[in-house]
Amino acid sequence: MMTINEPKKILAKFAIYLIMARSFLIIPMIGLHLICDSKAMARFFKLVWPLAMLIFILAIYSLGQLNQFPSVIGQSRDMLLTFVVFGFLSSIPHRMGGERLAFNTIRNGAVVIGFGKMAILFISAVTGMPTGTIIKAVSKVWDIQLMTLGVQDSFLTRLQIPMDSVTPFILYVLVGQILISKQRKLLNVICLVVLIISILLTFSRFFWAVSVVAIALSLIFNAKLSTKIYYTMVAFVFGWALYSFTPVGDTVSKILETRIGGSVNTSSDVVRDVQANAMSHHYLDNPIFGHGIGYFIPSLIRAPETPYLYENQTQSMLMDLGIVGASIYLLVLLMVIFGSCYDKTETRFINIMMTFAFLGLWLVGGLFNPLLFGASGGAILFFCARHHAVIDYYKAEHLPSPVSERELA
Repeated sequence: MMTINEPKKILAKFAIYLIMARSFLIIPMIGLHLICDSKAMARFFKLVWPLAMLIFILAIYSLGQLNQFPSVIGQSRDMLLTFVVFGFLSSIPHRMGGERLAFNTIRNGAVVIGFGKMAILFISAVTGMPTGTIIKAVSKVWDIQLMTLGVQDSFLTRLQIPMDSVTPFILYVLVGQILISKQRKLLNVICLVVLIISILLTFSRFFWAVSVVAIALSLIFNAKLSTKIYYTMVAFVFGWALYSFTPVGDTVSKILETRIGGSVNTSSDVVRDVQANAMSHHYLDNPIFGHGIGYFIPSLIRAPETPYLYENQTQSMLMDLGIVGASIYLLVLLMVIFGSCYDKTETRFINIMMTFAFLGLWLVGGLFNPLLFGASGGAILFFCARHHAVIDYYKAEHLPSPVSERELA
């Protein structure tokens, strides 16, 4: 028999899948979910209102700086969407599955994306159809913007979408789940393999590095020494066998050769350097309070529809907010995470340290990709704030743990 919470769970899952698909229906579906659950709505507004108020104040200041109205509204919208997604994912009540439901659904969405990438390459390899043609068709039908880069003399191509920035954080929790839980271990390992392939196909050196760091941290903090040694040896032997005796080795080598060294990397790095130098100059014009959100350098526009958006988004936000604005912004975010997302029983050193580590990776990621804000940024902030809650759930399957305040909600 369907319980009263089942329809709410379906709404929550559907909203998360829309987030993964970056659909324009994200806001209506989140709103419908919140209307149907008063406790989720109360917690949502508790998490979001300080950040929304800060964005409103920043927008007023920016208009006072005579920044273009469409750009101020556009960047304010991007920032607000980040916190709406973050607040929604962090406010799903425990009786509906809470953070575990959010994580499982995000993971499943990322796995579907991974299978989709492999399907594109498979169709191209079998039919001989250029991957660019397939990608254009997919982008047109699903309105998904895939970043591409072909590999010479190969059907391989770069397949990267904004939501790929969330995958390293998914890997941290998923590896912890594999290490801790004995349930559905084979299925979880399959998901792990698919996500690693998916992140490899992004051709992003930063995503590769963050994924390695996330897996290493999960192995360090979520397993006993004997388990660490066992899984490290198994992964090494299995990876070595695949690389040495199967076509996987040639495929991985081609991907690595394409993105480590070469003219493509030089070109992209030069673009970032030009942007960084220009933004440093403009930052010094108003280092205390910044130029306001929506500000852009007229002689350096990355995209006409979003002139305020740069590859080095972290530095551009420092140029926009200045030292004072950026400090207040981070302080409010930390107050929300540690003041409203953490229960008293969760304020352990390892949890706090990992939250700061994830926030650091989020900010560092903004130095290379304009992915601080939007749906992907909100999902990353969810992992920053609630990664430990999912891990603790799997630990609780085997070890008794105290009931948290959120579990009583």
